[in-house]
Order: sequence, then C-alpha cells, then structure tokens
Amino acid sequence: MELALNEVKTQAKKLLKALRMDSNLLLTMEKPLKKVALPLADEVKLKHCLAMVSQQLGFDNWHHAQDVLSGNKINAEGLVMGSFFYPKWADGYINEWFSDYQQAEKVLLDNPTEKWLLPYKNQFIVVKKDYVLAFNLDKKSQLLWTEINHDMVAGYNSLAWDKLACEIIKNRAKH
Repeated sequence: MELALNEVKTQAKKLLKALRMDSNLLLTMEKPLKKVALPLADEVKLKHCLAMVSQQLGFDNWHHAQDVLSGNKINAEGLVMGSFFYPKWADGYINEWFSDYQQAEKVLLDNPTEKWLLPYKNQFIVVKKDYVLAFNLDKKSQLLWTEINHDMVAGYNSLAWDKLACEIIKNRAKH
C-alpha cells in the first residue's frame, strides 16, 4: 500500500514549492505553520509540509499518516485512523456512530448496498450514499467500494482500500 501515502508526499512537495514561490501564501498559512512549530516561515522544509498536509487530512502528524496509510498494521479495527474519512464538510450529514466495530458491521450487513462503514479515530461510522458521493470519486473509483464490501475497516490493507484512500486524498485537496 503506497498509493495514498505517495499522494500525501506529492501534495506536500507541491505545497513546499508553492510556499517558496509565493510569500503571500506564507501569510495565509500562518496558523498551519504554527501547528508544526515552525518559528520562521522562510525556514519551511518538506517535513513541515508533510506535517501540514497530514493534519489537514485529519491525522495527528506525518508519522500518524504514515502508520495508517502505509498498511503496516494488520487490521484497522484497533488502529486510530484520525478523522481522515470524516472531513469538516461531513458535519451536515446524519450518520450512525459506534464505539464497537461489530455493532457497526451488523448495521452495514443489514444494508450492504445502501450503507458504508468508515473508521473515525477509534470509533466507527455508518454512512449513506450521499455521504460517500460527497467524496466526488469518479465512476472507476466508486466501483472499488464493492471490492471491500463498503467497509473501509475490514477492507484495510488491500489494494482497493489504498486506491480509494488515494482518490479521497486527491479530492480533498480540491475542496
């Protein structure tokens, strides 16, 4: 699994290049730069951009993003996923929340084509189609959901998961 992780790296490199070329952008990025403890804006490095992109995606830091997106963990059930699958725009949707994966999985299995199961930090949410459509995935990417049975927890560490995560990262950058 390296597609999603490589996309974060690509976005960080683009951000670094943009910050070096546009001093006005440095001013608008003051708050994210403070989050990565960068004392002087002109000292921005790739590691700072990796941290900023990771935080914008809902991870604690770059190392957290690496842990989740690399697939080094065996399964997602015990992994703290951050808010990667629950961006700020998602607050307007009504979802079902669970602290236990088995309960969330049961709800998904009762509606396997109408609902999707996503991780949120160390919890789980079951969402409807309008939520998933808001990720703005193309038709090819949408077909990947069936490969993992609409379950981003059970599908963790698979090629379909990696491709979906990569497309979600790309589309979140467009927002």
